[in-house]
Amino acid sequence: MLRLAAKPPASPILATGKALSVEVTAARIQPMPVLLKSVGQVVSQHTVQIRPQVSGMLKQVFFQEGQSVFKGQRLFQIEPEPFEAALASARAASENAKANADRLETIEKKGYVTQQDSRNSRALADQALGAYRQAQINLSYTDLRAPIAGRTGIVTVKSGNIVSPGDAAQLVAINEMQPISVQFSIPQQFLARVRQYQARPGISVSVADDKGAGELDEGVLVFIDNAVNTNSGTVTLKAQMPNGREQLWPGQYVNVSMQLTVEPRAVVVPQTAIQTGQSGNYVFIVEQGKAEERNVVVDRQIGDLAVLSAGLAGNEQVIAKVPRDLQAGMKVTPVVGVSLPAELTLPKS
Repeated sequence: MLRLAAKPPASPILATGKALSVEVTAARIQPMPVLLKSVGQVVSQHTVQIRPQVSGMLKQVFFQEGQSVFKGQRLFQIEPEPFEAALASARAASENAKANADRLETIEKKGYVTQQDSRNSRALADQALGAYRQAQINLSYTDLRAPIAGRTGIVTVKSGNIVSPGDAAQLVAINEMQPISVQFSIPQQFLARVRQYQARPGISVSVADDKGAGELDEGVLVFIDNAVNTNSGTVTLKAQMPNGREQLWPGQYVNVSMQLTVEPRAVVVPQTAIQTGQSGNYVFIVEQGKAEERNVVVDRQIGDLAVLSAGLAGNEQVIAKVPRDLQAGMKVTPVVGVSLPAELTLPKS
């Protein structure tokens, strides 16, 4: 004999008709940013590797590794004495060659030497002058200075060692820190929207650490790559950050939030109010003392707020904290007092 399945027992509260107390808040209409989020990496806008351009003994290091340096600051000195001696010798040779060329030009006019001899002498004088100028340049290479302002890395060679242009490693690297860039990618379907708002003065970009401990810095979008990565279907972007407190470090991974615009009249509810069913997202609202389901479309989440693109018009009484046994049609007693968190108001633009 076939047996009919027993009907599931009704909720005790529904069966008794007793009203269930629920915490409610009004769906709020307020300006809300349109954000794109990504993970990015901090990159220096300008990195310089300091390498020797002449061979010699590294005589002195004038800074501490890891120290910030200014443009033009003295960093290293290669023993200058051999280059000073070479310069003195080149100067003397250049002066002698010039004097001899001048003398031959004078006597060539009197017919004592040929014109070719005079020209050869002048060519030797020019060659000696070139050697003198090269000696000056070589001596200047013994004094290594910072070409940019930034922070130094590890000093790979200590004083007393011999260095040469052929060395594989640089003496030190300098990374520009202020300003600094953050590089990140977005899916290609958002490219048109980003370009649409790029024409306006500065798309705001903020960054936080990878643990979400708070905002580290805020800057503007400065670069969109000229091609889509065919492997990932993403586009590379860069934002420039002032990095005044040097909280951003080259190579560091950060959470990126790019604000494209502000939606002036967005309908927002607490994220805790959003329920998921077979037909999609919904919320419970209170109508005539009963809980009723209302299908909604969640456009985006910002903090603990859900921004809705459809389903509510605003000011509806939304059940913010949904009890486990709540069902549509159940009598409820609204407990007003739950409000949207103050820290989830509009981020600065």
